[in-house]
Amino acid sequence: SSGINAEWPLRPGIYNNLNIDASVALLAKLAVVKSNSASLGDAREAMQYAVIDPLIRYQTDYCPSAKGNGQLVVPKTQRLLPLYISSLLKSKAFRLQNVSVDERFMTMLQFKTLPVDDIMLMMYPRLFSLHNLAETWTDKNSVPPRLALTAEKLTRQGAFILQTHEHFIIWVGRHVSEIFVNSVYNVQAYSDLPDIAVGLQHHDNAISDIIHDLISLLSKVRDVPTTVVSVREDSRNGFMFLEHLVEDRSDGQISYFEFLQKIQQQIG
Repeated sequence: SSGINAEWPLRPGIYNNLNIDASVALLAKLAVVKSNSASLGDAREAMQYAVIDPLIRYQTDYCPSAKGNGQLVVPKTQRLLPLYISSLLKSKAFRLQNVSVDERFMTMLQFKTLPVDDIMLMMYPRLFSLHNLAETWTDKNSVPPRLALTAEKLTRQGAFILQTHEHFIIWVGRHVSEIFVNSVYNVQAYSDLPDIAVGLQHHDNAISDIIHDLISLLSKVRDVPTTVVSVREDSRNGFMFLEHLVEDRSDGQISYFEFLQKIQQQIG
């Protein structure tokens, strides 16, 4: 095959102890090299084989009975590998269309030079709901449950925050409660919000407190300035948030579910 990594070790311990974040970050860096030394198409193909090859070998060596039964057998440590590779293929570095030369070059440079944590947030940002944070965030020493990056997780009655490697983006649904917009933005109603707002003031109430606590926790491990951008659901700037929903079909690119089907067909 034309996989980036020609030989994956066969020992079960390797599968069980694989660091998926470090592995995917390395694949991103190698894909940049491949796209420069060969072509973008070769890099994309290599990334897909980086999913297919180890899964074929794992299935052959450890789960031969699964072949042909329609199930995709994935080692526990690699269960996110198809998701992350699907997201990489949609990034501005490796997508086939709707990207400028400058954007592609800049993203490739970031993949090549940034540390693992930043690469993971570039490729698959963290998404959390804010409107029900008091109910979902029960342990303040750890992050609340992350949401899948799909529009199916959004609701017009809610507000959501996305953490990328550069900043936070809050998406405010048009039917979010007036209590929320008053507590967080100090305005009376959704219609009073600007299309886009940079910065998030801390107000003296429980909802504002918990949102700022979350941002502080998410920022604590990253030595970068914290910028918060808020966009309304009906804002023309909404693409800043929506373009990160990489599990959905967009710009002629297949959804994550369709990518999984494609991988399943090739594995057999």
